[in-house]
Amino acid sequence: MISLFFPQEVLQTLTRFCFPFCADSLTVSQVGQNFTFVLTDIDSKQRFGFCRLSSGARSCFCILSYLPWFEVFYKLLNILADYTAKGQDSQWKELLDTLHTLPIPEPGVPVHLSVHSYFTVPNIRELPSIPENRNLTEYFVAVDVNNMLHLYASMLYERRILICCSKLSTLTACVHGSAAMLYPMYWQHVYIPVLPQHLIDYCW
Repeated sequence: MISLFFPQEVLQTLTRFCFPFCADSLTVSQVGQNFTFVLTDIDSKQRFGFCRLSSGARSCFCILSYLPWFEVFYKLLNILADYTAKGQDSQWKELLDTLHTLPIPEPGVPVHLSVHSYFTVPNIRELPSIPENRNLTEYFVAVDVNNMLHLYASMLYERRILICCSKLSTLTACVHGSAAMLYPMYWQHVYIPVLPQHLIDYCW
C-alpha cells in the first residue's frame, strides 16, 4: 500500500527497500518492526526511509526524510499504525498532511501535530548518548564488546563491512548505531543499512 508524498521516481526502488526480505522467509516476529533504509542520491546526500511493517507484512508504513530523526519518526509510525488498527483513517491522514507541510523546527523545540501526537526536535549535532539514542542502545544490547571493537576498527580502516541479522529492526539499529560511534567523523563510503535482493552484488 503506497500513499504518495514524495517524487514519483523514488517509487521505482522504494518497494524493494520496504519489503527487502523473501516472502518465504517471513516470520511473525517481523510484523510490527521498525527499521530504516537509506537512499543516497548522486550528490551523496542521504534520504532516510523510516518503516513499520504491519498487517502480516502485507503493508508497510514508510516516511521518507533527509532528517535522521529516528526516535521521532518511529514514534509517529507507531501512532499511524495504531490509527490504522482502530480504523481512524481521518486521523492518520490529518497527521500525515500536517507532518508533510510542517517547516523544519529548531533543535529542542516541542512540536504538537495533534492532540495525541507531539515530539521534541532532536539536535543531530550533539554527541549521541544512551538511552536517548535508540540505535546506540540496541547496538550495545545486541553486540558484545569484542565484536564492537572489531567493527569500530574496521570502520576506521574503511573496510567493506557486511552485517547480518534475522531481525530488520536490530539490523538497522546496529548499522546506524555503529555509524554513530564514529562521531564527530562519519562514514563516507557506500552505506546500505538494508540490502534488498537486487543489490546483492554489493556483497562481492
